[in-house]
Amino acid sequence: MSFQQLKRINQSVFPVSYNEKFYKDVVVAGDLAKLAYFNDVVVGGVCCRVDTREQGKKALYIMTLGTLAPYRRYGIGTLLLRHIFKICERDQQIKAIYLHVQVSEE
Repeated sequence: MSFQQLKRINQSVFPVSYNEKFYKDVVVAGDLAKLAYFNDVVVGGVCCRVDTREQGKKALYIMTLGTLAPYRRYGIGTLLLRHIFKICERDQQIKAIYLHVQVSEE
């Protein structure tokens, strides 16, 4: 995964800036981070981590999930979510998926 491509996507999609450590951690996250392409152009991405929650149960936290505005409504976000669901299916110890949403989003 390209650090710079993901950074450009996030800067275009999200109203917050992520620090360099975020990107360095994501680049080595393996399947927990994925870029989405449309005709060889990066148009979206998802970044996750596995957390341990109450009573030691594992949960997958979606840190970022976004698609550039011109490429929304093409099912790209759905494909990224399916990728995440497959990760959870492979790791039966993951009992939940959660994320936070910007309150300014519609």
